[in-house]
Amino acid sequence: MERAPLRTVRRVLTGLILLLAQGGGAAEPHAAAGRAGQCLYLDGLLLSGKTGRATVQQGVALSGAAAACVQCHRRSGLGGSEGQNTIRPIAGRLLFSPAQAEAVGRRPEPAGGVAMRPGYTRATLARALREGIDPAGRALDALMPRYAVGDEEIAQLYAYLEGLSSASAPGVTDREIHFSTIVTPGVDPDKRRALLDVLQAYFRDKNGGTRKEVRRREVGSEQMYRAFRTWVLHVWELGGAPETWHAQLEAHYRQQPVFAVIGGLGHGSWQPVHGFCEAAQLPCVFPDVDYPVVEGAGYYSLYFSRGVTLEADVLARQLAETRSGMGGIAQVFRDDALGRLPAQALREAMQRREAGALADYPVSGGPVAAESWARLLHDARPATLVVWLDPSDVQGLAATGAPPAGLQAVYLSASLSAVPPASLPAEWLDRVRMVYPFALPANRARHLARMHAWLRARNVPFADARTQANAYFAATLTGDVMAHLGENFSRDYFIEGIEQMTEVSLSPSIYPRLSLGPGQRFASKGGYIVGFPGEAGGAPVPANGWLVP
Repeated sequence: MERAPLRTVRRVLTGLILLLAQGGGAAEPHAAAGRAGQCLYLDGLLLSGKTGRATVQQGVALSGAAAACVQCHRRSGLGGSEGQNTIRPIAGRLLFSPAQAEAVGRRPEPAGGVAMRPGYTRATLARALREGIDPAGRALDALMPRYAVGDEEIAQLYAYLEGLSSASAPGVTDREIHFSTIVTPGVDPDKRRALLDVLQAYFRDKNGGTRKEVRRREVGSEQMYRAFRTWVLHVWELGGAPETWHAQLEAHYRQQPVFAVIGGLGHGSWQPVHGFCEAAQLPCVFPDVDYPVVEGAGYYSLYFSRGVTLEADVLARQLAETRSGMGGIAQVFRDDALGRLPAQALREAMQRREAGALADYPVSGGPVAAESWARLLHDARPATLVVWLDPSDVQGLAATGAPPAGLQAVYLSASLSAVPPASLPAEWLDRVRMVYPFALPANRARHLARMHAWLRARNVPFADARTQANAYFAATLTGDVMAHLGENFSRDYFIEGIEQMTEVSLSPSIYPRLSLGPGQRFASKGGYIVGFPGEAGGAPVPANGWLVP
């Protein structure tokens, strides 16, 4: 739980101090000092290695990471808002120049509005940090921390801020802005086509709608038109073994750097793609994957959810709340690195909740045949069976005949075992439950109506609902955020915009609710448990409300 004084500092810091991150603009002459300043800015660490110290209103003491500038000013230094409060831009080209609203894509302050302050110097920056006084002699907000920093730290911080967000990120030219989407081997061809149909239609829309703005940029003087660029989409198709993907991505990036990755499809592990994007400081916006990187998720990769590990946590909550004294639990999973992920996540979540033990039954090879299922059920005799397997494996389970008398519930993963309920015998449907992190089918037509209207208007055929809805969300959210960047083509600023606008986007995804906060990287936080009662014709019906583990 975050301490109240720090929450308050974050909420109402309207003053001006520093910002953070991503070296992506630090000028080389100041590189060494800039790196030292970055430690102070991001981590609150002094050159000596000691933690920095500051005080806020009423003498509340902050130190180390809690006192780091990034806590309020984020990584880009290009300004933002939180609630009713405004955090003014402090990237060097803005901080060290007279404050003018139009410099960051906003209109000038009206006559009689906020007075323009002089540009900061090293001396006035020191006074602001130590005493809370701006270059015009005005007191900064009382919640702006006052820092105990020496001249050496001031010089380091000054050098860091000078280069912060000082140049456009790779992938941006005077005329174009380049994006990519990534498709890994093994992706279903129909899903690949559905992804590209949506993204290509969106890019055609975007470029067709900005032709007039490009002309205005050429003949006019208004700053708002100078930000427009033609959008270019690059499809990065990967092949071969996962250990070769990083080199393939590097080759694509060398050939044409991109500003960000929009969407994408992964079959199996996404780790090599994630690692590349983090190393390149390349935003990857909502790829459609079941195995996102959860441990040490990083900064530049933003996901719809934690995938199968989220499903495991949702299921653990369901089992802990509904299974008191109901017999043993067996979980069946593929005995490989990916197959063990949800099984391990469920085991750990059950242990945290003290919800009983699990018996593991890993399987190898091809689809699990009916005879193998029959032996497993005979040996395990579970009251609850959890299946982390593919549709073909589930069909083998149903082919064993009537369920054993003691088997009360079978839990499937909606991501992995997307079995059409009508294909299962009625005696199995009565026992089947599914962990379902998506919008319920009963509400899907209404939920996706906006996207369907958009697809019809562009003659894009309806295809895989999940793929199309998620690609549409990733593309439109990217467009909304880009429209607010002005000419500040900073990847950090872009990420900050994604964090802020995900929750308020009008575009639907396959998930019923999405939100991000600063530093959060998984937008959907829960799921349903659904059953398949016969009277509903096999349509999934929620057994309870939305569960957040």
